[in-house]
Amino acid sequence: RRLIRLQIISHFGKIKVKDLTRAMVVKHHESLSQTPHNANRFLSLLSKMMNLAEKWEFRPLYSNPCKHVDRYKEKPREVYLMMDELERVGSAMRELKDIESEYALSAIQMLILTGSRTSEILTLKWEYIDFENSCMNLPDTKTGERKIHLNPSALSILKSLEKKSEYVFVSRVQNKRITTIRLTWKKICKIAGLSDVRLHDLRHTFASHAVNNGYSLPIIVKMLGHTDLKTTEK
Repeated sequence: RRLIRLQIISHFGKIKVKDLTRAMVVKHHESLSQTPHNANRFLSLLSKMMNLAEKWEFRPLYSNPCKHVDRYKEKPREVYLMMDELERVGSAMRELKDIESEYALSAIQMLILTGSRTSEILTLKWEYIDFENSCMNLPDTKTGERKIHLNPSALSILKSLEKKSEYVFVSRVQNKRITTIRLTWKKICKIAGLSDVRLHDLRHTFASHAVNNGYSLPIIVKMLGHTDLKTTEK
């Protein structure tokens, strides 16, 4: 949504789908060269949109203007938190417990303890949780239906939360589900003295500590809900 708002509607919103050319795409892609990751995500999204435009007959077949536009090389991210950094995160969360939303802080704890995707946690419903068998049964994730086993700490967090909605993690406004926890995470990182650590890096952290504790790749594939072993290996 952010890419559509900032990169596509703002720059191409007045151009008809059928009139979009490769030269226009290349020009904008090159203007984002200082942020190669962002530039490549823009190109991937626009390419998907143009493929759908062909499917829905807004453009001729095989006319995707994003084809043959070279993507930038991206520096691979290998960010994950060591144990002392996780301890600083925990200390920062305790410092913020009377300031920030209990549900936002608990959602971040769940990311650390389960290796789940942020979307999986923020859309979690009470009906998906099986306390008796210590697991969450998610019906629709990025890779389809998924079961996540819960350790005692994760179970304790869930049991401590008041049920205010069908969703587990709710905002302070009208008990609607939380849609973002980025600002809370930024405050935690500032107090903990961490820079350039994204919420998604908590998933990398979970996987890295699993490797360090001797879990095999096939097991970690299941823990993370990947469909491709190569993704886990990376």
